[in-house]
Amino acid sequence: MEFNVEINHLNKTIDKKKIIKDLSLNIKKGEVFGLLGPNGAGKTTTIRMIVGLIEITAGSVKICGHDVKTNHKEALENVGAIVENPEMYPFLSGLENLKYFSRMHKDISTEKIEEIVKFVNLEGRIKDKVKTYSLGMRQRLGIAQSLLNNPKVLILDEPTNGLDPAGIKELRQYIQTLAHEKGVTVIVSSHLLSEIELMCDRVAIIKEGELIAIENLKEKTSHRNYQLKVSPNDKARELLVKEYQVHSQVTNGLLEFQLSAPNLEMPDIVKLFVGNNIAIYSIEPKENSLEDKFMNLTMK
Repeated sequence: MEFNVEINHLNKTIDKKKIIKDLSLNIKKGEVFGLLGPNGAGKTTTIRMIVGLIEITAGSVKICGHDVKTNHKEALENVGAIVENPEMYPFLSGLENLKYFSRMHKDISTEKIEEIVKFVNLEGRIKDKVKTYSLGMRQRLGIAQSLLNNPKVLILDEPTNGLDPAGIKELRQYIQTLAHEKGVTVIVSSHLLSEIELMCDRVAIIKEGELIAIENLKEKTSHRNYQLKVSPNDKARELLVKEYQVHSQVTNGLLEFQLSAPNLEMPDIVKLFVGNNIAIYSIEPKENSLEDKFMNLTMK
């Protein structure tokens, strides 16, 4: 498996306070990877160390095999980034901005710029001054600027800030196309948990500078959670344990349990209950959202 970003035992201390504590992550080629955490958790500090904006106290960051500390230039040649809001020259056109930034890299052709403009869907407005752009258009121009050097790793810190729902959906589609069709590793930091859940393949949850969980959002789980309204609850719970070794709980009058046995399906449970004179009023699947998991992990 190819990892475009390897973070090993990363630490950051500022004024004798540990901000990042022994953080280790491997991020795959072609995946959208989310960084989640409450305010002050260390997400932006981690991103700033990855892109070399602040010094690493201890540990290492490798980008496409190049160490950010010892091979700074080679590592960052593979990175495009928008840290916070993209900064553009408002009195220049979008095209003039891209041409200006292209001079910071080697051999960026006019054709390459046109290709990127087309990808972010700014062809109709690219010659207009940036001061006339909406926030969503500025974000798209920022992504275009970050793609000029054909990066293998794209880092976006709070890219959905201020965007309306249509702009957020559009941005999500660009990000997923970059990762899944072009093989770019995309690292996204955001407070919008519902959007991260739609956008990302995996997420790391950070609390007080420590990694507390990695969630695979695309992996199909064999565990199925259900919520049933039945009567009587006590008899139903006893039968589940006796017949299938399934443990349950009653929450707000509803019977909740998880089926993880490979050959056990809900029709088996229904047959068991009906055969034992247990009334069934409703059956609903109950899935834990990323927000539920995030709150459970970070509010402890």
